[in-house]
Amino acid sequence: MNVDQLLKRKPVRIAVVSASILFSAWCIHGFIDMVRQTHTRAVQREFSAAVDELQKNPPGIERAQAFLKRLKAIDPGYAPAEVKTALRDYISAMEEGTEAIQAGRDTSKYDAAAAEARERLIAGIKKYD
Repeated sequence: MNVDQLLKRKPVRIAVVSASILFSAWCIHGFIDMVRQTHTRAVQREFSAAVDELQKNPPGIERAQAFLKRLKAIDPGYAPAEVKTALRDYISAMEEGTEAIQAGRDTSKYDAAAAEARERLIAGIKKYD
C-alpha cells in the first residue's frame, strides 16, 4: 500500500488532521509562553534599573518620587497577570507611603504592603524566567 492509498482512508485522514491540530496548539502555546517570558524579563530589567537609579540618588522625597516615576514608566506588556498585579500593587503601596511621608504619617502599613508586593513580583518573575 502506498502513501496515496493510505491517505485516502478516512481513519488515517482523521489521525493526520488531529495530529496537525494538536501540533498547532502546542506551537501556539509555546509561542505565548515565549512572549510572556520575554515581557517578564523586560519588566525585570526595567525594575532593576529603577532600583539601581534609586540607590544612586541622594536620600529624600525627590528620590522616592523619581523612583515612582520610573516604576510607572514600566510597561508590563504581555507579562503574566501575577507580575502585572504585583507591580501595580508595589507602585500603589510606594505612592501611598510617599504621600504618608509628605503628610507626616506613619508609613509602616505601606512599607509592609510594598515589601509583600515586591516579594510577589520577584516570585512571579522567577516563575517565568
